[in-house]
Amino acid sequence: MQVIAGRLNVAPILKGRSKCLSCGEALRPFDLIPVISYLLLKGRCRYCKTKYGSQALFVELFFGFTFLLLYQLVLVGQPTLLLSFIWLVYYTLLFGSLGVMALYDRLHSYIPFSFLVSYVVLTLLMFTLRMVENPALINFLSPLIVALPFLLIWLVTKGKGVGFGDVILFFGVGAFFGSLQGFAVFIISIWMGAIVGVYIKYFHKGKHTQVTAIPFVPFIVVAFIFVLFTGIDIFSIARLFS
Repeated sequence: MQVIAGRLNVAPILKGRSKCLSCGEALRPFDLIPVISYLLLKGRCRYCKTKYGSQALFVELFFGFTFLLLYQLVLVGQPTLLLSFIWLVYYTLLFGSLGVMALYDRLHSYIPFSFLVSYVVLTLLMFTLRMVENPALINFLSPLIVALPFLLIWLVTKGKGVGFGDVILFFGVGAFFGSLQGFAVFIISIWMGAIVGVYIKYFHKGKHTQVTAIPFVPFIVVAFIFVLFTGIDIFSIARLFS
């Protein structure tokens, strides 16, 4: 995912070898083993000793653990091997789209359109399955209901408060989860964004500098995955404070 996010709109994704951004040296296969290479090299380029930063390790650990949970969620308990394979492909594409959007937004404060479209299509597929199982009006309106708070912010601030891409992301959240779990994603992502914002403003080493806008897509993605694997909904969150 980091390779795709780093090369998207800059270099061919499927062609060419990964290179160190500092010295330009082509990285060998043993330099690219997730987690292991980072730890063995202590987060540095083997050739010029430039630090990669901790983000690479965090992303590898987070999505490695996510796909491990996905394996357990999808392959365990499915009635047939074919159905397990179909769901595995579906969630792999969905998590891939979410991961690239989160990383690209963090780098460029922008959501790549092609991956946003893929995300919408995939969440609408889940929406269709949910409607077949329960064609209630609340289920039909859930994408709009979950996206409505950010849509209103976007309209009131004329796009300065939040980007329209965030609105579309929450539309997909509502389509995938429905209203109750969709609002859980909404609340959890808002909390995470607020905590990180406070940390950057008051505790970060650069706290005396002006605080710029914080990319919000990573918080939505983390909240999305958390709600998916825990099954928490808005009522569960409310009970924690009751």
